Amino acid sequence: MLIKDHINMPGFAGQNPLCGHNEKRFGERFPCMSDAYDRELRVLARQAAEEQGCDSFLQEGVYCMLAGPTYETIAECRALQKLGADAVGMSTVPEVVVARHCGLRVLGLSLITNKVVTDYDSTERANHKEVLRTTEKRAKDLQRLVKHLVSKL
Repeated sequence: MLIKDHINMPGFAGQNPLCGHNEKRFGERFPCMSDAYDRELRVLARQAAEEQGCDSFLQEGVYCMLAGPTYETIAECRALQKLGADAVGMSTVPEVVVARHCGLRVLGLSLITNKVVTDYDSTERANHKEVLRTTEKRAKDLQRLVKHLVSKL
């Protein structure tokens, strides 16, 4: 997934990598996050995906960070969908916050490795084996895409 925006759930609870003393040489105290994911880089990533034949499965969406290390409950998944989340993960957002604080342009890609369960009658369960299996299946595509994208920069 090409990340166009994020929801920082730990940030809602006051967990932010910029808390504490601000080192002014790295950036301003309160950086804007409304444009965290660079639009031009996203366009370039879409072009690279088309050129590499990855555009059929590259989606664009909103990434939501939860602290983990557990997978989400059904109620959490339903709530996150209502908030506008398209994918959930346990990383990425703190790094993006710090990068933007430092004035860096950001492109976010996330390898989606498992489906969320939103039906209480479902027998599906998120599990680490599924994550590893999907990662193995899509890793080469993602590597090819990133390599081509970097060559375009």
